[in-house]
Amino acid sequence: MRVAAYARYSSDQQRAASLDDQLRNVRHWCQRNGVPEPVAYTDAAISGASDNRPGYRALVADITGGRVDLVVVDDLSRLSRDSSEIGQLLKRVRFAGARLVGASDGVDTARKGHKIDVGLRGLMGEMYLDELADKTHRGLTGRALAGASAGGLPYGYRVAGTGQRTIDPDHAQVVRRIYNMAAAGHTPRQIAAALNADGVPSPRGSSWAMSVIYGDRKRGIGILANPIYRGRQIWNRSTWTKHPDTGRRLRSERPENEWIITEHPELRIITDAQWQAADATLQNRRSRSGAPPGRSPRHMLSGLLKCCDCGGPMVAVDAYRYGCARAKDRGPTVCASRLRVARTHVESALLAGIKRDLLSEAAYHAFEREARRLLTQAAPDTGNIEKRIRDAERTRENIMAALKAGIITAGTRQALIDAEQGVTDASAELKAARNYQPAQILPRARETWRRLVEQLADARDTPEIRSAVRELLGDEIVLGEDAGGVFAEARNGSQILVVAGA
Repeated sequence: MRVAAYARYSSDQQRAASLDDQLRNVRHWCQRNGVPEPVAYTDAAISGASDNRPGYRALVADITGGRVDLVVVDDLSRLSRDSSEIGQLLKRVRFAGARLVGASDGVDTARKGHKIDVGLRGLMGEMYLDELADKTHRGLTGRALAGASAGGLPYGYRVAGTGQRTIDPDHAQVVRRIYNMAAAGHTPRQIAAALNADGVPSPRGSSWAMSVIYGDRKRGIGILANPIYRGRQIWNRSTWTKHPDTGRRLRSERPENEWIITEHPELRIITDAQWQAADATLQNRRSRSGAPPGRSPRHMLSGLLKCCDCGGPMVAVDAYRYGCARAKDRGPTVCASRLRVARTHVESALLAGIKRDLLSEAAYHAFEREARRLLTQAAPDTGNIEKRIRDAERTRENIMAALKAGIITAGTRQALIDAEQGVTDASAELKAARNYQPAQILPRARETWRRLVEQLADARDTPEIRSAVRELLGDEIVLGEDAGGVFAEARNGSQILVVAGA
């Protein structure tokens, strides 16, 4: 017998030793019931409502693959607190011919009536999560109303010994510098580059990026978007829901009348005038461009090009050219590449390389083999058509015999017409099937192949084209400079393309 044990603890008031406690109970149950030592699957500090549980996914895979005969848990809630997920798991267990047991709560799928027990416990698990979420939200709301932090600690602050937030003087100077530069007309990219050039550590201790500075105005995060720097805290701004199919958490904005806004002059780092000046500059730039700074459109090679100097992504730095994203967003101290290549030049050169390879004899022979296979698969089934003809003829003969015997009903005439038509249609189909010659189609297919490849030069930039380019070139194209100009190397195990001449 192949036995599996599953244990999980969440981060809410539990500890790592909880896994040992659960597995100890499971092993005691196995010993009392003469069951072999189980193989343990565990997940630490992960909620039972989460789908991102490696141990649980591995267990389900082994159950589905028929590699587990018995699953033992301390109690059912360790597997999931979602009743629908529990239901799906039970279906998998039953389909695999396995058994599920709860060592502490007495659940046993080998016992009659277990569906009621499991259903009630699954419902109780969901109700527990709902109640826990409500209690957590009430507690955080109380903290927000009392002026305490109800979320993470923004850059520029630290936690004092009392647990209260206080201003970090060194980081506050950086915040003021960012606002002053923004008000003076510097873009978030320019600000990030200046901070990196001066060796100022970012909130994560690495280099500054434009996104950290610009942030998200709707969510109130980021240096230039968080109102806490002007002494105002906004809580209950958004809510999160779980997508029923994908399991992903999705954010949605709450109505403004549900927001909890509190003033904290002791946390003010910038003046209202500084906030308004920086905001006005950003809004003015946004109105001129029609989009937030740094929001670049997708292009044919987006996500494929890599910088030869730093390995970072090469992106469309403007409407016409590709350049290094790190050099653009973080400045020369992160990447010194100043390479700017015309987008049309890179795309046309790479497409020309693709055309050259696809028009080679080796490529065409591969195409011909696949085309021949597909044409053979598509060949009509003459045996099936002949059977349909025989069936229709037999039906016609039976109707004629009934007419001769004087058996005539209201539908006899139409039935005879249908049978005659069936014979005619199937006979025409059989004639076409016997004339089906894949060998005659292949020469035309070669010309069609060449015409389609030639049209690559005029290919429009669409998601389908981007997907095809990725499939042909692989997931990485290195773009750089050498003595001969600009080169692009696409390494996908079968080819290296070189683009010469900038």
